[in-house]
Amino acid sequence: MTNQPTEPNVSAVRDAAKPPIADRAAFQAELDRLRVREKAHTREGDAIAAARRRLPMVEVDPQTPLTGADGPVPLIDIFDGRSQLIAYFHMWHTGRPAAEQCEGCTFNTSHVTELDYLHSRSQIGTSASWRAISETVTRSSRPIGPAAGATK
Repeated sequence: MTNQPTEPNVSAVRDAAKPPIADRAAFQAELDRLRVREKAHTREGDAIAAARRRLPMVEVDPQTPLTGADGPVPLIDIFDGRSQLIAYFHMWHTGRPAAEQCEGCTFNTSHVTELDYLHSRSQIGTSASWRAISETVTRSSRPIGPAAGATK
């Protein structure tokens, strides 16, 4: 048994470090200095993102076989005639219910409920894959397209 209190320590919260009280001019001066740093941070983040976009591409064989619902499917078929593909790899734990799967994976895909918007406005296809396909995956996923995890 520990001697940790079960109630939060109100005095610890009350006595926590607080910023100093200042007049409006002092506040504005500090804010102006902080904004200079924030703008530099934003510019550096933008420069890093631009450098990332300029990274060279790696060519992938379009006939690379993927595992579909009915066996091997060439990668190019997953694109279904579209110029781009959004692919998600889900860390799926065989035998565990959907609620016990990777929170990041399930959170991300639970927000993608309507693909027609993407498909009608762009040449972007979508695909999702799981490390292990199980009865639970089948029960918790919506119908899929021509290959396992692919949608039109």
